[in-house]
Amino acid sequence: MKDIINQALKQLIGLEFTRTTRAANMECLKFGILYQKDRKGIERQVGEFGLHLQCPWRFTKGNEIIVGNDDLTEQPDENAEYDENFNWDIQGGNLRDVKLKLFLETGNYKVTSAKADEFGGFELLFTDNIKLTVFPALSSKNQYSEYWRMLDNRNTISNHFVVGTFGAQN
Repeated sequence: MKDIINQALKQLIGLEFTRTTRAANMECLKFGILYQKDRKGIERQVGEFGLHLQCPWRFTKGNEIIVGNDDLTEQPDENAEYDENFNWDIQGGNLRDVKLKLFLETGNYKVTSAKADEFGGFELLFTDNIKLTVFPALSSKNQYSEYWRMLDNRNTISNHFVVGTFGAQN
């Protein structure tokens, strides 16, 4: 599985991390620039490739975590008092959304290398000593458990490379 994942991820090398969106707790990272019309006919930047992450992940620089998966459930103000009514699922209204936006606004990050592990995870290295680490942490063998997927949007029909408890498949 490791070799298959490495082969898929090498397509990202040289591309810039250009945008990110979120659907519930799934982070959707975009690489390269590609515009397509959505169902309503509105042109949107979808990226040449997309990574949809449904397992733990983090961006780091040196020994600092810049932003991570679990920042999703934290209030955007890191010094705010605990709020039992905090709703993390408002776009831009949690620490993860805020930090990712700031991260993208303050630099240009191109993928320089990719390396898979034996568990379906991987590391992407970027310019400026940035690293994205994706690490599946689910032991369930449920056939529907997906860790992440990579979408190739360069053609009219998007190709999905999916990794989960079932292995890796196109």
